[in-house]
Amino acid sequence: MIYVYVNYPQPHCTIHHDPMCASIQKHGRKNQRYRKIDSTNVAEFLAELKAYQIPFAAKAGFNDIWLEIALDTLEQEVDLVRQFQALIGRRYKPLARAPINTHC
Repeated sequence: MIYVYVNYPQPHCTIHHDPMCASIQKHGRKNQRYRKIDSTNVAEFLAELKAYQIPFAAKAGFNDIWLEIALDTLEQEVDLVRQFQALIGRRYKPLARAPINTHC
């Protein structure tokens, strides 16, 4: 399982592997968007992305999102992050070029 933080105003994606990472604990703040993705809902999640149903804006409540991704392999999880970036980057150009880093 990986946790991914996506920020729009300061475009970047950060992958976390350690569930005890202090950065992951920050996702509990008020109005924080958070999505759990696994094999049962990955197709639905991708469809939402393709339909632009996950909006981003430079304002509270829409400027970032945490993704918790639990697929069969780490390779599939990281590939989903790349798919997310490609799909969301069609509408939100800064995210199309955002670096994908690994924190822990």
